[in-house]
Amino acid sequence: MSSNPEHILNPFELENLRSDLLEKISVGSSINARLYAYLNYFQKILSFNRPNIEEAFLSEFLEDYLNVVKRYDVWGNDPEVTSKIIEQLKTLRDRLFFNDYNFYLNNEIARLESQWTELKNILNGIASNKNDIRKAFFPVIDKEAPINCFGLIESVTVRINKTESEDKFIIIPSEKEIEQRIAEQIKISWQLALEISSKYVRKHNKYHEVIISFDKKAGFYVGNSLGISLTLTFLEQILKFYNPAYIINLRENSAFTGGIDREGNVLNTGEDIIKRKVAAIFYSELNSFVIPKLEETYAYFSLEQLRKVYPHRKLKLITAEDIDDILNRRDLVEIKKQKVIVRTGKFVRKNWVAALIVFSLIAIISFFIIKDFDNNPVSFTADGTKLYIKNKSGKVLWVKNVSVGKRMLNNPLILRRIAKIVDINSDEMSEVILCGEKQDDSSDGFNPATVRCYNYEDNLIWQYSFGERVTSEREKLSLDYGSTTIIDTITFNGKSSLFLFSSNHTSFSSAIYRIDLETGERLSGTFWASGHIMDAVIKDIDDDNKPEIVGVGYENGYEDFVFFAYEIDTLTKVRPTTDEYLIKGFPVAEMKSYIRFPKTDFDNFYKIRTPGYTLGSFTFEERKRHFTFATDLPKKTQDEELGYLINYDLKVTDIVIDSDFRVQRDTLVAQGILKPPYTDTEEYKEIIKNKILYWKKGKWVDRFGNEKNKLPQPKLRQLF
Repeated sequence: MSSNPEHILNPFELENLRSDLLEKISVGSSINARLYAYLNYFQKILSFNRPNIEEAFLSEFLEDYLNVVKRYDVWGNDPEVTSKIIEQLKTLRDRLFFNDYNFYLNNEIARLESQWTELKNILNGIASNKNDIRKAFFPVIDKEAPINCFGLIESVTVRINKTESEDKFIIIPSEKEIEQRIAEQIKISWQLALEISSKYVRKHNKYHEVIISFDKKAGFYVGNSLGISLTLTFLEQILKFYNPAYIINLRENSAFTGGIDREGNVLNTGEDIIKRKVAAIFYSELNSFVIPKLEETYAYFSLEQLRKVYPHRKLKLITAEDIDDILNRRDLVEIKKQKVIVRTGKFVRKNWVAALIVFSLIAIISFFIIKDFDNNPVSFTADGTKLYIKNKSGKVLWVKNVSVGKRMLNNPLILRRIAKIVDINSDEMSEVILCGEKQDDSSDGFNPATVRCYNYEDNLIWQYSFGERVTSEREKLSLDYGSTTIIDTITFNGKSSLFLFSSNHTSFSSAIYRIDLETGERLSGTFWASGHIMDAVIKDIDDDNKPEIVGVGYENGYEDFVFFAYEIDTLTKVRPTTDEYLIKGFPVAEMKSYIRFPKTDFDNFYKIRTPGYTLGSFTFEERKRHFTFATDLPKKTQDEELGYLINYDLKVTDIVIDSDFRVQRDTLVAQGILKPPYTDTEEYKEIIKNKILYWKKGKWVDRFGNEKNKLPQPKLRQLF
């Protein structure tokens, strides 16, 4: 695809790119593979340098993209890969429509730049500041990842407990079935470690429970090449568990690869694999790498090729034929006698608190199992009919049916309005707030206007359905509210509050209200509007520590589209409108801002009652301090739009004319059906701006402050 700004973008081409990405980031893909797919996709979209394309085709993926970046590790990968990631994160940070994510983008940029700088220093021969890494590291090759992502530098944490029946191995993380070669290697390494430890331990318990936790929890472990590392780790932990006179400690900054057989011989990994593993260790913090003796030639060849680029990198390759070759090297393994006082202290603590130790081990097991089966909701995606709740690893936890169309679900700004993940009770487990949920069988009275709160296990905590009777001069409005939308959550008057708005299904009324975030109970403070509210945000626009609701929607009394803002309080009040549509029984709200956008000549030509609204277009840009939204033509199939910019002083500062709007209207002007001027001109923009009306001191005025006396004014005194 071309990066030429004049390139005519084919929607099908863009959608194909998006579909290809969705396939590549499907469940099961490794972190590096998913990140590589995101890098390529984001780069293609960013290369067009068109904000509307970028926002439309990047926004829905940004949260998952950041989750993947958070799990990316610099170590084991070519630094050029990290450099590209950092560059792309900085590009995204500079895009105005990603302002909400700047905090997370900056955090990841800082983390990656710090690790990248340290890796570059190591490659240039400067010793790492970290000299206390004492684990049996081993490289793991990710076959799905691109070739310059050489591998993951992994290690294991082992916990040992006595058991009475049989040896039991718990592997974290694990699929339902452990890969066969790993399962066999675990048993071989365990028996070998027990045999070696017999030199120091007089008597072992007959059976053990062994918890093996992969520290990185990457989830793509196959093969037996972790055999050396596993044997050494088992041996180290067995001696710590039985507390003999001698203990073994691994030296710092060492990695190992190669399987182990029952006699302790080191097994080969394969030519291509050993070359890639050498590269992974080369691009890491480690300075010693133990390899099978028979693969020495391949390994040294790989090392020399890498040193052509970084000749000062200090990495020692150590060959081994069997486990004794490793145990006999004091630069790899330290064997020392414990001081009597230290050993006695360990023994006393171990037996004096035996019950406590059992409890602690159970807690440790539970902790790692919980982490393995992480069921804390972090993000969500949608495919048009279903909402997928995911954990931080991108695993789908549970699924909900939703009643919002596919076209709208593809817009992340809309998706945020039907679902929100928040910790309602500060227990560090997130809940999911959901609107628009549907069920296949609606006979149970399922109300689409209901908002529900589910805990992390998909159990319902509370639900609330809006339905209040109000009247106007025109009619007694029904209780049928067909939709409810999330605005945001804030703490107001000491209560953690969820703000929502609901619109009447059969008539014109809508309301903004709040409920208790923890219990779902209704709280005081309702704002009634005579026309459906389409979107809203909570924003302190004048920086006085008193937040406002700022929104857009329809105004049935004046048959205009409106922008409005009011200060949040605990009162029930109504938005100004004409006498016929004014909702009775409540005072008229004091509006911080109330702006009407009348129909254009183009709207009038198509006999549009009220300018339409482009779903998901309402946003605010903190850096430029303005709000934006777009109106369209509901009866047209094309996206003829007018965009409006309103600054924090609540004035319309600019109008953006969409190309479809310009082409369609200019055609009518050229045919003599509509009067000049042509559309994309300052003269036409001025005509539109001059029609925009502002509510000031109970009257409608134009942008110059001229009162429009002939316009109907709302009734300010209420009749009950």
